[in-house]
Amino acid sequence: MAEDSPVKDLSERMSRIEEVLAAAACGNFDAQIETSYDDSDAFTALETGINLLIADMGAEVNESRRKAEQLAEKLDLIEKQRKAIEELSTPIIKIWDRVLVLPLIGSLDTRRSQKLTESLLTEISATQSKVAILDITGVGAVDSAVANHLLKAVASVQLLGADCVITGIRPEVAQTIVHLGVDLSGVVTLSNLAEGLRWAFKHLQKENMDGNKE
Repeated sequence: MAEDSPVKDLSERMSRIEEVLAAAACGNFDAQIETSYDDSDAFTALETGINLLIADMGAEVNESRRKAEQLAEKLDLIEKQRKAIEELSTPIIKIWDRVLVLPLIGSLDTRRSQKLTESLLTEISATQSKVAILDITGVGAVDSAVANHLLKAVASVQLLGADCVITGIRPEVAQTIVHLGVDLSGVVTLSNLAEGLRWAFKHLQKENMDGNKE
């Protein structure tokens, strides 16, 4: 190797380096500077170093892309699992003609409350149901936020012309609601789901009788 040999075609080789670096800056790491070790000079080492640098950059970028794709796939899987859990934890059951039951389990945050309300309204509209029972037996704790979410759900159901009943209110939950000053005076509240179903059947019977009288 003749390190002290004069540099050949310097201008052309500089232009080639600029082209390769510009391509790398645009994300093309396949371009390489042609080098000849049989006819090397003082500039050859620089060209070789630039080739190695671009190759390393390409490898790092490809690895970052691979990890980003893996992360996106994992996030997509997590989102699908979250939706599946939401659907399992808020099943809407058509327990009788024009009677729906929504058993709530776990905590109620704003996102989940909006989702269950949307699903309930869609189901009421599709089945032309007249009574929706929200059973909160499986809700661990009721605070002001949860109570407000329930009130909004009830109001939304009523706007569709259906009645909404809240069941599963345990004594400690009732005390909490009273302590929080949440007004449930306009909502039918019952101690358990069985009471809610009895109320729903009587309500529908009364509607049918009133309809027959007319």
